[in-house]
Amino acid sequence: MRRKNFYNAKKKKFAVYQTALTALFIALMVVFNAGIYAIADHFRWYIDMTEGQVFSLYPETKELLKAVEEDSDKEVNIYFTVEPDKVYEASPYLFYVYQTALEMEKEFDYINVENIDVVKNPGFYKTYYTTAAQDIYTTSVLVTSGEEFRLFNLESFFVNNDDGKIWAYQGEYRIVSAILSMTAADMPSVVFTTSHGETIGNEARAFVSLFEDAGFEVHNVDLSKEDIPEDTRIMVINDPVYDFGGIEAEGTNEIEKIDAFLDSYGCLMVFSSPEKAAKLTNLSEFLSEWGISFTPDTYVKDSGNALSVDQKTVLCAYDEDSLGASLYLDIANLDTPPRTVVRNAMPLNILWDEDDDLEGTKEISPVLLSHDSAVKVVDGKEEKLGSAPLMTVTRETRIEDNEYYYSYVLACGSSDYTKGDWLNSNSYANSDIIYNAMRITGRERVLADIEYKVLDDTSLDITTAQANGWTVALTVTAPLLLAICGVVVWVRRKNS
Repeated sequence: MRRKNFYNAKKKKFAVYQTALTALFIALMVVFNAGIYAIADHFRWYIDMTEGQVFSLYPETKELLKAVEEDSDKEVNIYFTVEPDKVYEASPYLFYVYQTALEMEKEFDYINVENIDVVKNPGFYKTYYTTAAQDIYTTSVLVTSGEEFRLFNLESFFVNNDDGKIWAYQGEYRIVSAILSMTAADMPSVVFTTSHGETIGNEARAFVSLFEDAGFEVHNVDLSKEDIPEDTRIMVINDPVYDFGGIEAEGTNEIEKIDAFLDSYGCLMVFSSPEKAAKLTNLSEFLSEWGISFTPDTYVKDSGNALSVDQKTVLCAYDEDSLGASLYLDIANLDTPPRTVVRNAMPLNILWDEDDDLEGTKEISPVLLSHDSAVKVVDGKEEKLGSAPLMTVTRETRIEDNEYYYSYVLACGSSDYTKGDWLNSNSYANSDIIYNAMRITGRERVLADIEYKVLDDTSLDITTAQANGWTVALTVTAPLLLAICGVVVWVRRKNS
């Protein structure tokens, strides 16, 4: 009887030890998993398995941000207006931006990411409320460096398709562009001409903002009274009403100043409208030297590619095999490229044939074209137009000390192209073409040359066999570890 009680007691004691060991092992596994998760979350030990690498930084992004680190001692802060655990709740799309910012923080010591809830701590954002022209929401993103800041709405990080639905992500581009513009030691300048009835200032706010976001200092210049600043890279003539003074002018020859600026490897952008182009005699004569001529009082209509009832808001075609293609090659190669739109446009004439030697060191090509279904309206009558240039670019090449230098003239037959309706829309590529024009017209790299990331590509880029392999590995690992521990315990007890 005593022997039976002894075995029962021993059996109960073993059961207690076994239960305690199991509980301890489970507790250790929980602590281990929690620790690994915390460490992985802190050091961002993740593998981006999406085909488009949506959650990883482009090499171009790292290269540009590394250059900022080497050239500047400024710190950059990226603020999200909700707590970390509320980011996805605020918007699933905000999560993309948050992950991009965290990846930047991981790679570069001068970039810091903070979450300051705008509802709980509105006082922190008071300065940006009073100086920014936009409200701050729980989905806003604020990027600061010193006294400079850029405030973004969530929509600015994404591109919409024709149905207005988000289809591509451009968060890296937006953040890097902001960082470049705020940390640049010597910002290049762009000048908008004045005193000819041009659209400037608040009336061209969207257009001006493109240059500011790209890291340019924006100035206005009256060529009849002022000289062009030496650090000017781009000159913009935006929808002038009156002509520029030429050789006949009693005062300053403004055309001569424009010509000297281009001789210094500058870039000129001219946007004109059909009803005003006829008065621009001197400017038109100057542009003809760059292979361009306007067709005043002539409008483009396209019933097959129009966005408005009057058929004057037309979608553009791309010319993919020319110099002009460099202004949109990155977007044209997308599976579903965003469209570019012009309104109240006149066709442009290219004065040089491809085999004409008169242009010498200059070459010209279309950037945007009308579609084959387009017509032109002259004196109220419609005539067949077909494919015709609506925007052109001319490049002059010169060689000095075995280095190539370029001057550019970009001309567009629509002043509406630069209006906020099109530049601010994520559904169209109008702003992208201007950005790319900024990028190619200077010898320095001032813009983030970063492509879209199509969100349709966020599916896992692995085969079924690979997926099955991962499933088996993850399923077997935990039981295998338990089995090994059990064998070790059994062997130790047997040998004790």
